[in-house]
Amino acid sequence: MNKIAIAASVLALAATSAAAGPFDQFKGKMKPGLYEMKIEMDMGQVPGAPPGMGKQVMTHQHCVTEQDIDKGTFGKGGRGDRMPESCEIKNMNMSGNTATYSVVCTQAKMTTDNKVTWTSTGYSMDMKMSMEQGGRMMNMSQHMEGKYLGACSK
Repeated sequence: MNKIAIAASVLALAATSAAAGPFDQFKGKMKPGLYEMKIEMDMGQVPGAPPGMGKQVMTHQHCVTEQDIDKGTFGKGGRGDRMPESCEIKNMNMSGNTATYSVVCTQAKMTTDNKVTWTSTGYSMDMKMSMEQGGRMMNMSQHMEGKYLGACSK
């Protein structure tokens, strides 16, 4: 996966799992346990990317603890990634089990529009991102499904 895709995934996951502020509303929407996360990214036509790099699918499993949920780190796979300081959460709206919000980053010249929905079996997230890359605008979309598999084996 290229650096742009990795950065976009980290930002999206960090944005959905910030520990304080508007994301406090997320607490109680998820239970501890083992989750399988399937991430589908469509990076469209990224300038300079080899053919076939536009669409990617990744799947991994992650044990989410009560502490991860309390700290808001459930979507980051245990990594200590934080949303960059130049980014701001805007337009947070929580309705039932669905949250919508935007992340606007001034230094990276990036904006994401996000929608997260929690269910009894996990969660889904959709993100649309636009980012300036080499003086050109790049658009990307990402869909993530987090499926609860049961208790962690640890």
